[in-house]
Amino acid sequence: MASPAESLLAPLREAADRAGLTDFLRWWQGELAALVPPSWRERLGKGGVAYVAVRDSEWRVLRPAQGSLAEAGRVALGPLDAAARRAAFRRVLEDGSGGGAANVWLVLEPGDVLVRSVTMPLAAEEALRDAVGFELDRLTPFSADHACFDYRVTGRDATAQRLAIDLAVTARAPVASRLAELRELGAAVLGVGVASDLATSGAPLNLLAPEERERPATSPLVLAARVLAAVAAALALVALVYPLWQKREAVIDLQPRLEKAKAGADVAERLVKEIEKLAAEHNFLVEKKQAQRPAVVLLEDLSRILPDTTWVQQLDIKSNPKFRELQIAGETGSSSQLIEVLEKSGSLANASFKSPLTKGVSPGTERFLVSAEVKPRPLPAPMPESALLEAPAAPAPAAAPPAAVPPAAVPPAAPPAAPGAAPATSPAPPAQPAPAGGGAAPAPAAKPPAPATAAPAPATPATKAVVPAPAAAVPPVSRAPAATPASSSKPPEKG
Repeated sequence: MASPAESLLAPLREAADRAGLTDFLRWWQGELAALVPPSWRERLGKGGVAYVAVRDSEWRVLRPAQGSLAEAGRVALGPLDAAARRAAFRRVLEDGSGGGAANVWLVLEPGDVLVRSVTMPLAAEEALRDAVGFELDRLTPFSADHACFDYRVTGRDATAQRLAIDLAVTARAPVASRLAELRELGAAVLGVGVASDLATSGAPLNLLAPEERERPATSPLVLAARVLAAVAAALALVALVYPLWQKREAVIDLQPRLEKAKAGADVAERLVKEIEKLAAEHNFLVEKKQAQRPAVVLLEDLSRILPDTTWVQQLDIKSNPKFRELQIAGETGSSSQLIEVLEKSGSLANASFKSPLTKGVSPGTERFLVSAEVKPRPLPAPMPESALLEAPAAPAPAAAPPAAVPPAAVPPAAPPAAPGAAPATSPAPPAQPAPAGGGAAPAPAAKPPAPATAAPAPATPATKAVVPAPAAAVPPVSRAPAATPASSSKPPEKG
């Protein structure tokens, strides 16, 4: 009775057989086995699987060796009881195959199997086993109910729509009796094959029907290999997942900092946009003013670049949505050079005549009307924000101009006296007695005379006489002779 797992996998196996996946895997296994050295192939060929054959009531254990099946052991089980038969058979399997599990292939003699090459329609490849079963009584002396058969695809001819296969057939009755004996001995029968095919083919023909094939028993070596493979797969998975888990933990730890930095960046971006908006609003009029060339500059450029034989009678500056336009009208004696001269200026561009040239009033002149675009003036370099944040330095106090001291030898000139004013006289200072001891008496500091003031002239109602304020004058310093002591004199009275 099949297990639930086998019941579930049976449809998948049938689908794989119909799709040709089983044949492909057998071919791929054979190709890989052909690349393995013979010594290793012999060791790997055991794999816990024993090849058994029966001859003259003796069970023989065979193993692949140099392209054929060589005998590895034999046992006669006729006179033994059931338990002894099982033990003896298990012992000879272990000695001959080296496997710990009783997984066997029943090997038939070449004379017991009919092998031939046949062709089938290419359209029958999807259900080739069923098609071969239907045609078996026509192709061989056996019917599908009384035969065990298997096939192997050897070629496909798309032009002829034919499929070439190798077909192996044997009678079911003798095979069924041998299979029953093997199951009584505790063996798991994996298949029934031909000796020559089992030794040379990597994917041998299996005459046992797919539904009658048993699952291979697991030996300790195979179980250990599977456990090691599972451990290796688990370690590989851990090696792949652990770095990802570490990165995930690092990302989780950095998430709050990222959110905080993002919030700060949003605030900074909002402030930057607000500053840019305020700066744009503040600089709008300044940029407009800086970009436009004043009319005085344009007049200066025209006065500098126009030839001496050109007279400008009218100059208009018009503002368009895109640019400012300058129009000049006048007379010139060199109209051919006028456009070239205007183009070479640094403030005008795209100069052209607005109207045809006409004869001027003066002989040898032409009247013209020229328009040109006024180039925008380049903006100055923007001032950095750091310069705006710095506090302006306090202006240094202006240095007072040095007082002009007139030379001592030249007495200051007296201001002119007003008409009717008495002249101011200064009496000579009296001499003072010399000090005892014969030394020279020190000259006392002379008291500066008071400046004479002139009587102001009467102002008329029509005009006012504006008298400028005198400059800050330093009183002159007079030096008296050493022998004559100086004495103070009274200032003159105002007249």
